[in-house]
Amino acid sequence: MPPALNIGHAKILFSVMIGSVLVPMAYLHYLNGQHGGCLLSACLALVAFINALALGVGRAPFPAKGIVWLFMLFVGGLSLLAAAQAPEHNLYWLYLYSIGALFLLPLKKALWLLAGYTPLAAYIVVNVAPPLLQPQVLFTLVVIATVAIFLGVVRSRTHTLLEPLISKDLTTGAHKETFLRQNLNTEINRAEREGTALTLMCFRLQTSHDTPKHAPLKSLPVLAAAIDGMLRPFDQYYRLQEDGFAVILPHTTTAEAISKADHLLTNNAYAQHKKYIQLGVASLNVGDDAASLILSAQQDCRHA
Repeated sequence: MPPALNIGHAKILFSVMIGSVLVPMAYLHYLNGQHGGCLLSACLALVAFINALALGVGRAPFPAKGIVWLFMLFVGGLSLLAAAQAPEHNLYWLYLYSIGALFLLPLKKALWLLAGYTPLAAYIVVNVAPPLLQPQVLFTLVVIATVAIFLGVVRSRTHTLLEPLISKDLTTGAHKETFLRQNLNTEINRAEREGTALTLMCFRLQTSHDTPKHAPLKSLPVLAAAIDGMLRPFDQYYRLQEDGFAVILPHTTTAEAISKADHLLTNNAYAQHKKYIQLGVASLNVGDDAASLILSAQQDCRHA
């Protein structure tokens, strides 16, 4: 099962939409002989598309976040510069920044950016805009910033309220670790009642001094896809913090679990990631509960 849609996909869509709107605007500026506006629109469109590309293909969080900050820097700087040089044509660029900041960045960081940007925007409006246009632009700027802040607060609050109710990790599609013990205890009770085997398998991503930067992070969604592909309808897998997965395998012995893991890790599509992966297996014994089974599987972790 592919990972669920998350806020990253919405950010990609937002960036693509911004870029798609800016391209025809750049062309219209060019037709009207406004070469400065054409260059500004083209630059912002390029940065928007680069941001979407980085969010779409980047697995490690730092580069994508760096592109987002670069995007906001370009939008803010070029918007202020364009409005200052040609206020009769470019004042509307000032409205874009507050929407982008609160959509692409966490609420607190976006508010800090707006706290620095809004006084600069207001200063430019007061000093370069025509007197009759100043009240309208300032009012629109305040309204858009207020609405953007309101939507940012709603988004942040909604995420906070819904996060405990979401059972799956949005990055990998696995169940969250908070549900592991409860569901494992259910499977233990079922196995003991029916007299069947039960095995818990742990995959852990390991780093060393010679591990390429972000290699384990890149391996995480690959490993999730591999695990998901080998699961039976009644198997379950869970994301463990930042470093791996736990897989509950009912009606499975230790030997059968190891055989499944070997087949998964030797598959050509995932063999290159094997050197980053440790495997641990623990089967249900008399007196085991969820905590002891998890501990046994984690202590058994070694490079496959």
